[in-house]
Amino acid sequence: MKLGNVYTNCRISAATLLLVGLVACAQGGPGDAEQRSDAATDKEVVAALMRAGEASRQRGDYPAAAAFYRRAQNADPKAIEPLIGMGEAMAAGGVGRESADAFRRALVIDERNSRALRGLGNALIAQDQSDLAIEQFEKALAVDPRDYRAYSGLGVAYDSLAEHTKAQEYYYAGLEIAPDDTLLRNNLGLSLAFAGHYKGAIEILRPLALRPGATARDRQNLALVYGLSGDVVQAKKFSRLDMDNREVERNLSYYAALRSIADPVLRVKSVRAGYAMTPR
Repeated sequence: MKLGNVYTNCRISAATLLLVGLVACAQGGPGDAEQRSDAATDKEVVAALMRAGEASRQRGDYPAAAAFYRRAQNADPKAIEPLIGMGEAMAAGGVGRESADAFRRALVIDERNSRALRGLGNALIAQDQSDLAIEQFEKALAVDPRDYRAYSGLGVAYDSLAEHTKAQEYYYAGLEIAPDDTLLRNNLGLSLAFAGHYKGAIEILRPLALRPGATARDRQNLALVYGLSGDVVQAKKFSRLDMDNREVERNLSYYAALRSIADPVLRVKSVRAGYAMTPR
Protein backbone atom coordinates (compact mmCIF):
# COMPACT_ATOMS: atom_id res chain seq x y z
CA MET A 1 0.00 0.00 0.00
CA LYS A 2 1.18 3.53 -0.63
CA LEU A 3 0.44 4.37 2.98
CA GLY A 4 3.07 1.83 3.99
CA ASN A 5 5.58 3.63 1.78
CA VAL A 6 5.00 6.78 3.79
CA TYR A 7 6.07 5.03 6.97
CA THR A 8 9.12 3.51 5.30
CA ASN A 9 10.17 6.86 3.91
CA CYS A 10 9.80 8.44 7.34
CA ARG A 11 12.18 5.91 8.84
CA ILE A 12 14.67 6.39 6.03
CA SER A 13 14.50 10.16 6.41
CA ALA A 14 15.10 9.95 10.14
CA ALA A 15 18.12 7.70 9.63
CA THR A 16 19.50 10.01 6.94
CA LEU A 17 19.08 13.01 9.18
CA LEU A 18 21.00 11.23 11.92
CA LEU A 19 23.85 10.47 9.51
CA VAL A 20 23.97 14.07 8.27
CA GLY A 21 23.97 15.27 11.87
CA LEU A 22 27.04 13.19 12.67
CA VAL A 23 28.92 14.51 9.65
CA ALA A 24 27.91 18.09 10.42
CA CYS A 25 29.22 18.00 14.01
CA ALA A 26 32.59 19.19 12.82
CA GLN A 27 31.04 21.83 10.53
CA GLY A 28 27.99 23.39 12.19
CA GLY A 29 26.79 24.72 15.50
CA PRO A 30 24.19 23.29 17.91
CA GLY A 31 21.38 25.23 16.19
CA ASP A 32 21.77 23.08 13.07
CA ALA A 33 21.40 19.90 15.12
CA GLU A 34 18.26 21.28 16.77
CA GLN A 35 16.71 22.03 13.38
CA ARG A 36 17.43 18.52 12.17
CA SER A 37 15.98 17.05 15.35
CA ASP A 38 12.82 19.15 14.86
CA ALA A 39 12.49 17.90 11.28
CA ALA A 40 12.72 14.29 12.42
CA THR A 41 10.13 14.95 15.11
CA ASP A 42 7.77 16.55 12.57
CA LYS A 43 7.96 13.45 10.35
CA GLU A 44 7.21 11.23 13.33
CA VAL A 45 4.16 13.38 14.14
CA VAL A 46 2.94 13.13 10.53
CA ALA A 47 3.42 9.36 10.52
CA ALA A 48 1.50 9.02 13.80
CA LEU A 49 -1.37 11.16 12.47
CA MET A 50 -1.48 9.11 9.27
CA ARG A 51 -1.72 5.90 11.30
CA ALA A 52 -4.53 7.40 13.38
CA GLY A 53 -6.34 8.44 10.20
CA GLU A 54 -6.04 4.97 8.71
CA ALA A 55 -7.28 3.35 11.93
CA SER A 56 -10.31 5.68 11.98
CA ARG A 57 -11.04 4.91 8.34
CA GLN A 58 -10.86 1.16 9.00
CA ARG A 59 -13.46 1.64 11.75
CA GLY A 60 -15.70 3.55 9.36
CA ASP A 61 -15.29 6.85 11.24
CA TYR A 62 -14.64 8.93 8.13
CA PRO A 63 -14.98 12.42 9.70
CA ALA A 64 -12.35 11.53 12.31
CA ALA A 65 -10.11 10.03 9.62
CA ALA A 66 -10.35 13.19 7.51
CA ALA A 67 -9.52 15.30 10.57
CA PHE A 68 -6.37 13.28 11.30
CA TYR A 69 -5.26 13.49 7.66
CA ARG A 70 -5.89 17.25 7.67
CA ARG A 71 -3.70 17.66 10.75
CA ALA A 72 -0.99 15.58 9.09
CA GLN A 73 -1.15 17.78 6.02
CA ASN A 74 -0.95 20.93 8.15
CA ALA A 75 2.16 19.50 9.79
CA ASP A 76 3.77 18.82 6.41
CA PRO A 77 2.17 20.96 3.68
CA LYS A 78 4.39 19.44 0.97
CA ALA A 79 3.26 15.86 1.67
CA ILE A 80 0.80 14.35 -0.79
CA GLU A 81 -0.33 11.28 1.17
CA PRO A 82 -2.34 13.19 3.81
CA LEU A 83 -4.29 14.95 1.05
CA ILE A 84 -5.03 11.67 -0.68
CA GLY A 85 -6.11 10.11 2.61
CA MET A 86 -8.32 13.11 3.32
CA GLY A 87 -9.90 12.89 -0.12
CA GLU A 88 -10.61 9.18 0.20
CA ALA A 89 -12.07 9.54 3.69
CA MET A 90 -14.33 12.38 2.58
CA ALA A 91 -15.44 10.41 -0.47
CA ALA A 92 -16.30 7.42 1.73
CA GLY A 93 -18.25 9.76 4.00
CA GLY A 94 -20.22 11.17 1.07
CA VAL A 95 -18.61 14.62 1.05
CA GLY A 96 -17.95 14.78 -2.68
CA ARG A 97 -17.04 18.42 -3.25
CA GLU A 98 -14.52 18.57 -0.39
CA SER A 99 -13.12 15.22 -1.53
CA ALA A 100 -12.52 16.61 -5.03
CA ASP A 101 -10.82 19.68 -3.55
CA ALA A 102 -8.41 17.50 -1.56
CA PHE A 103 -7.46 15.48 -4.64
CA ARG A 104 -6.94 18.65 -6.68
CA ARG A 105 -4.56 19.95 -4.01
CA ALA A 106 -2.72 16.63 -4.14
CA LEU A 107 -2.38 16.92 -7.91
CA VAL A 108 -0.80 20.35 -7.52
CA ILE A 109 2.00 18.56 -5.67
CA ASP A 110 2.21 15.67 -8.16
CA GLU A 111 0.08 15.92 -11.29
CA ARG A 112 0.93 12.33 -12.27
CA ASN A 113 -0.13 10.64 -9.03
CA SER A 114 -2.44 7.81 -10.16
CA ARG A 115 -4.21 7.47 -6.84
CA ALA A 116 -5.06 11.17 -6.74
CA LEU A 117 -6.18 11.14 -10.39
CA ARG A 118 -8.48 8.18 -9.75
CA GLY A 119 -9.74 9.77 -6.54
CA LEU A 120 -10.64 12.97 -8.34
CA GLY A 121 -12.36 10.97 -11.06
CA ASN A 122 -14.43 9.12 -8.46
CA ALA A 123 -15.33 12.36 -6.70
CA LEU A 124 -16.47 13.91 -9.98
CA ILE A 125 -18.71 10.90 -10.71
CA ALA A 126 -20.29 11.37 -7.28
CA GLN A 127 -21.08 14.96 -8.31
CA ASP A 128 -22.69 13.83 -11.60
CA GLN A 129 -19.74 15.12 -13.60
CA SER A 130 -18.85 11.88 -15.32
CA ASP A 131 -17.72 13.63 -18.49
CA LEU A 132 -15.04 15.43 -16.48
CA ALA A 133 -14.18 12.27 -14.55
CA ILE A 134 -13.28 10.46 -17.78
CA GLU A 135 -10.38 12.86 -18.32
CA GLN A 136 -8.91 12.02 -14.91
CA PHE A 137 -9.05 8.27 -15.46
CA GLU A 138 -7.48 8.68 -18.91
CA LYS A 139 -4.63 10.64 -17.30
CA ALA A 140 -4.18 7.80 -14.80
CA LEU A 141 -3.92 5.32 -17.68
CA ALA A 142 -1.37 7.56 -19.39
CA VAL A 143 0.75 7.28 -16.24
CA ASP A 144 0.22 3.50 -15.98
CA PRO A 145 -1.46 1.69 -18.90
CA ARG A 146 -1.98 -1.37 -16.65
CA ASP A 147 -3.91 0.52 -13.98
CA TYR A 148 -6.97 -1.72 -13.84
CA ARG A 149 -8.59 0.56 -11.26
CA ALA A 150 -8.57 3.36 -13.83
CA TYR A 151 -10.31 1.03 -16.29
CA SER A 152 -12.94 0.35 -13.64
CA GLY A 153 -13.40 4.08 -13.09
CA LEU A 154 -13.80 4.71 -16.82
CA GLY A 155 -16.41 1.97 -16.96
CA VAL A 156 -18.42 3.50 -14.14
CA ALA A 157 -18.17 6.95 -15.72
CA TYR A 158 -19.49 5.68 -19.07
CA ASP A 159 -22.21 3.64 -17.35
CA SER A 160 -23.28 6.84 -15.58
CA LEU A 161 -23.73 8.37 -19.04
CA ALA A 162 -25.73 5.28 -20.14
CA GLU A 163 -22.98 4.35 -22.63
CA HIS A 164 -23.00 0.74 -21.45
CA THR A 165 -21.26 -0.87 -24.43
CA LYS A 166 -18.28 1.45 -24.05
CA ALA A 167 -18.31 0.92 -20.27
CA GLN A 168 -18.14 -2.84 -20.73
CA GLU A 169 -15.14 -2.52 -23.02
CA TYR A 170 -13.25 -0.86 -20.18
CA TYR A 171 -14.34 -3.45 -17.63
CA TYR A 172 -13.14 -6.25 -19.89
CA ALA A 173 -9.85 -4.41 -20.48
CA GLY A 174 -9.37 -4.15 -16.71
CA LEU A 175 -10.19 -7.83 -16.24
CA GLU A 176 -7.50 -8.79 -18.74
CA ILE A 177 -5.01 -7.23 -16.30
CA ALA A 178 -6.71 -8.27 -13.04
CA PRO A 179 -8.99 -11.25 -13.87
CA ASP A 180 -9.86 -11.95 -10.22
CA ASP A 181 -10.78 -8.40 -9.25
CA THR A 182 -14.25 -8.63 -7.72
CA LEU A 183 -14.97 -4.92 -8.07
CA LEU A 184 -14.50 -5.04 -11.84
CA ARG A 185 -16.71 -8.12 -12.02
CA ASN A 186 -19.44 -6.53 -9.92
CA ASN A 187 -19.40 -3.39 -12.05
CA LEU A 188 -19.42 -5.42 -15.28
CA GLY A 189 -22.42 -7.42 -14.05
CA LEU A 190 -24.34 -4.26 -13.16
CA SER A 191 -23.46 -2.71 -16.50
CA LEU A 192 -24.86 -5.70 -18.36
CA ALA A 193 -28.03 -5.45 -16.30
CA PHE A 194 -28.37 -1.74 -17.11
CA ALA A 195 -28.13 -2.67 -20.78
CA GLY A 196 -30.90 -5.27 -20.31
CA HIS A 197 -28.63 -8.32 -20.53
CA TYR A 198 -29.89 -9.88 -17.31
CA LYS A 199 -28.84 -13.44 -18.05
CA GLY A 200 -25.23 -12.41 -18.66
CA ALA A 201 -25.28 -10.19 -15.57
CA ILE A 202 -26.52 -13.04 -13.37
CA GLU A 203 -23.90 -15.42 -14.80
CA ILE A 204 -21.22 -13.01 -13.60
CA LEU A 205 -22.73 -11.93 -10.27
CA ARG A 206 -24.17 -15.19 -8.95
CA PRO A 207 -20.77 -16.94 -8.51
CA LEU A 208 -19.48 -13.84 -6.73
CA ALA A 209 -22.44 -13.84 -4.34
CA LEU A 210 -22.15 -17.57 -3.57
CA ARG A 211 -18.38 -17.83 -3.19
CA PRO A 212 -16.73 -18.24 0.24
CA GLY A 213 -15.90 -14.79 1.54
CA ALA A 214 -18.66 -13.08 -0.43
CA THR A 215 -19.63 -9.66 0.90
CA ALA A 216 -23.01 -8.06 1.44
CA ARG A 217 -22.28 -5.90 -1.59
CA ASP A 218 -21.81 -9.02 -3.73
CA ARG A 219 -25.11 -10.49 -2.57
CA GLN A 220 -27.09 -7.27 -2.84
CA ASN A 221 -25.78 -6.48 -6.31
CA LEU A 222 -27.15 -9.86 -7.38
CA ALA A 223 -30.44 -9.13 -5.62
CA LEU A 224 -30.59 -5.82 -7.46
CA VAL A 225 -30.12 -7.49 -10.85
CA TYR A 226 -32.82 -10.05 -10.07
CA GLY A 227 -35.04 -7.16 -9.04
CA LEU A 228 -34.34 -5.25 -12.25
CA SER A 229 -35.11 -8.36 -14.28
CA GLY A 230 -38.44 -8.80 -12.49
CA ASP A 231 -37.50 -12.04 -10.70
CA VAL A 232 -38.97 -11.04 -7.35
CA VAL A 233 -38.51 -14.50 -5.78
CA GLN A 234 -34.73 -14.53 -6.27
CA ALA A 235 -34.43 -10.84 -5.42
CA LYS A 236 -36.18 -11.50 -2.13
CA LYS A 237 -34.06 -14.59 -1.44
CA PHE A 238 -30.74 -12.74 -1.74
CA SER A 239 -31.96 -9.55 -0.09
CA ARG A 240 -32.96 -11.56 2.96
CA LEU A 241 -29.37 -12.77 3.47
CA ASP A 242 -28.36 -9.33 4.78
CA MET A 243 -31.63 -7.62 5.68
CA ASP A 244 -34.64 -8.00 7.93
CA ASN A 245 -38.15 -8.44 6.52
CA ARG A 246 -38.96 -4.75 6.60
CA GLU A 247 -35.80 -3.85 4.70
CA VAL A 248 -36.45 -6.62 2.18
CA GLU A 249 -39.93 -5.30 1.43
CA ARG A 250 -38.56 -1.80 1.07
CA ASN A 251 -35.99 -3.10 -1.42
CA LEU A 252 -38.61 -4.94 -3.45
CA SER A 253 -40.57 -1.70 -3.77
CA TYR A 254 -37.36 0.06 -4.78
CA TYR A 255 -36.69 -2.52 -7.52
CA ALA A 256 -40.23 -2.08 -8.85
CA ALA A 257 -39.70 1.67 -8.98
CA LEU A 258 -36.44 1.19 -10.87
CA ARG A 259 -38.16 -1.01 -13.44
CA SER A 260 -40.61 1.80 -14.16
CA ILE A 261 -37.87 4.32 -15.04
CA ALA A 262 -37.62 4.59 -18.81
CA ASP A 263 -34.75 7.11 -18.95
CA PRO A 264 -31.52 5.01 -18.91
CA VAL A 265 -29.38 7.77 -17.39
CA LEU A 266 -31.90 8.43 -14.62
CA ARG A 267 -32.10 4.71 -13.89
CA VAL A 268 -28.32 4.44 -13.45
CA LYS A 269 -28.30 7.52 -11.21
CA SER A 270 -31.10 6.05 -9.11
CA VAL A 271 -29.23 2.79 -8.71
CA ARG A 272 -26.01 4.57 -7.83
CA ALA A 273 -27.86 6.55 -5.17
CA GLY A 274 -29.02 3.31 -3.54
CA TYR A 275 -26.18 0.89 -4.15
CA ALA A 276 -23.34 2.72 -5.85
CA MET A 277 -21.26 1.08 -8.49
CA THR A 278 -17.90 1.61 -6.93
CA PRO A 279 -14.86 2.93 -8.77
CA ARG A 280 -11.61 3.03 -6.82
